[in-house]
Amino acid sequence: MANITYKPYNSAFLSDTSTGDITGALGVQGQLQYFPRVLGVAGIPVAVANTGTIATAGGITLGTALPRIYPAIWLYFPASAVVGDATGGLYFCVMTSTTVGTVYAGKQGVANGVTASFQPTVPTTLVAVVGSNAEYTGSTTATNLVNVTIPAGSIGLNGLVRVTVNWTSNNSAGAKTGKVFLLTTQVGVSSAYTTSTGGTQMISIRNAGTAAFNSSQVVGGISTSAAVYSAVNTAVDTYIGIQGTVAVATDFMVLEGYTVEVFPHD
Repeated sequence: MANITYKPYNSAFLSDTSTGDITGALGVQGQLQYFPRVLGVAGIPVAVANTGTIATAGGITLGTALPRIYPAIWLYFPASAVVGDATGGLYFCVMTSTTVGTVYAGKQGVANGVTASFQPTVPTTLVAVVGSNAEYTGSTTATNLVNVTIPAGSIGLNGLVRVTVNWTSNNSAGAKTGKVFLLTTQVGVSSAYTTSTGGTQMISIRNAGTAAFNSSQVVGGISTSAAVYSAVNTAVDTYIGIQGTVAVATDFMVLEGYTVEVFPHD
């Protein structure tokens, strides 16, 4: 066996001055090596619920069956489906069949472009809501199902954010659409479904030499789409919004999971 000489390493770690997170290393010769970071990842589904009824004890009955029994899922319900909810929002649900389950209190209101960060988790306390006990009509408004914060300056001048999204929808003639946004600018192409029952988006958002100007392009899926340009300033906090829309109230759109990664570079 050859002799192996171990030398001490003198590299220093780089950290984010705001959060303290380790973001890279500085080599002994001054070279920078940035570490990729996961900003958001989840396998807990978030969905636009189809037309149904929430009973007074919180029991939900959907009009269109979901593709499987979800033991943990966040569903978007419109205003008044839950008693006292004048705006609608996302609620945690436990499904016991593809159409029946229970809705729990603790609404998240990230829908429709609100910038508040939301990533799905299982609540520590489960208290059933009081439903209207009357049929609600499923929302056909574009709805942000997840918002993932991009901390100020975390991309760098020439870095990128990579977003991977998995969708499931029902088989029908109605349009079901998934989109990814940087703040309010759509990036990449939409995932559009009718009789197909879902797919995957992969999108990269690249800073083009300055934190205040970005170029995005699709790096998976439809490779012939042109780049989309935006002027979102990533030197301040911004966010990735993942949006689902159904054109017909009896349809559903499920965000099965997603990953948001940052690859910083100056």
